[in-house]
This record gives sequence, structure tokens and C-alpha cells, in this order.
Amino acid sequence: MTAPPSSKQPTVEQNRRNPRLLILLLFLLCGLFVAGYIERLAALERTRQDVEAMTERIAAAQQRRASLLAELQRVQDPHYLALQARDLLGLAPEGELPVVVYDAPAPPSQFAEPSAAQTRPPATPTPAPWRQWLELIFPLSLP
Repeated sequence: MTAPPSSKQPTVEQNRRNPRLLILLLFLLCGLFVAGYIERLAALERTRQDVEAMTERIAAAQQRRASLLAELQRVQDPHYLALQARDLLGLAPEGELPVVVYDAPAPPSQFAEPSAAQTRPPATPTPAPWRQWLELIFPLSLP
């Protein structure tokens, strides 16, 4: 006769039948899967933001390039170069005489307010330095 199995140690069959451990492992695996999925979604969102930022930078660079090309074409125009030479450098083509007009200063108006130099009272002459030292060392007290 065989002795009945002791109730203190569960048998292999009882471990297989214990669903709590299996459910706990399944929840743990599901949690790991969800955490990995959320991490991948965050990485995808960062990548999308990087792509949008690069797209904006590319569009700005293309606009700048277009404006620089237009500026280059404008600067290479012979009429623009002649105008710049005349205006900025004071040059003139052969056979032309450059004329420079200066604005004359406006004459003073009779009704204009007097300047600060005209309204200032006459300055008293400053005494000689030795006299200033003497007054500092021996002040004169008048009664």
C-alpha cells in the first residue's frame, strides 16, 4: 500500500492547477508590454516633432535662398550697378560732370528762442588754485 501524499507539500499537479501564479505572471507580462508600447509611442512623437522642426527649417532656408538669389540677380543688373556707383561712390560715366548740391544752413530766425549759450548768465572767473587751497585750509568767516 502506498501512503497518501502529505498535505504539507503541494504536488506538481496542484501547482499546475493553481491559477493565481499564472494570472500574476500574465499581468506582469502585460504590464511590461504596455510600458514598452508607451515608450515607443513617446519616441515616435519625439521623432514626429523633430521632423516638423526640420521641415520648418528647410522651408525657411528655401525662402532665404530664394530671396538671396533675387538679390543676386538685382545686384548683377548693370543699371543697378551704375546707380549704386553714382549714388554711393559719386562716380559718373565718361562725358558727364557730377554735380553735388549741398544744403545751405538755415539763417537764424528773429523769432527763434535763444540758445542755451545766449541765455546763460556770465560765468564768474574762478580764482587761482593757490587761492582755492588757501580758502579751503583757512576759511574766512564773515560776521
